[in-house]
Order: sequence, then structure tokens, then C-alpha cells
Amino acid sequence: MDTFPDNDHAVIWKSCLSKKSKGVGHPSAIVSMGKKHAKCTILIRVLTTGERIVSKKSYPCPTGKVVNKHYAGKDFHGKGQFTTFVQLQGLNTEGNLSPRSPWLNL
Repeated sequence: MDTFPDNDHAVIWKSCLSKKSKGVGHPSAIVSMGKKHAKCTILIRVLTTGERIVSKKSYPCPTGKVVNKHYAGKDFHGKGQFTTFVQLQGLNTEGNLSPRSPWLNL
């Protein structure tokens, strides 16, 4: 039986970035939340090594408990190194697996 996250708290997420095709990146986030989490917004951004935003997409947080829900960011074109940065705005989180993805070279 799955008990994580529990109903009262625990919000975790993982930032992901994959290469869709040559020069095209595909950001995403995997989110798990307890049943009684506060209202929030999931913000998925892709940054360059100079912290310039090249992709941005947001979703309202789901209601109720979710486990490993996948959210796709906006695909982008580019050359160089990029990282996905995910924030849950409006929440004070108790845990986070990975706010940033590993760097991806396109």
C-alpha cells in the first residue's frame, strides 16, 4: 500500500530534462503531494548556464493526493548547456528531491 506522501503534508518533486531531437530539449517535472496541500502553482523553467530563461510553463497544482504525476514543460530549441528548474509557488515544502535537473548539453 502506498503511504507516501501522507495526507497531511509532504510535497516532493523531481526536475527532468531530456533531448527530444537534435537541438531540442524537453523539460518536465514529476510531482507527489499529500491530500491536504495548499493551493499552489507548478512552475517549470529551463535555464542556460548564465541563468537566462529559455522555456517557461506553469500548471495549477492538482487537488487531493497525487503520486508521481508527470507535467511536461514547453519544448525549446537551443545549443549549449541547459537545466530545468522547478518551483512550487505558494507552498512551504518539507522535502524536495531535486529542484534542478542535471545539466544537458544540446
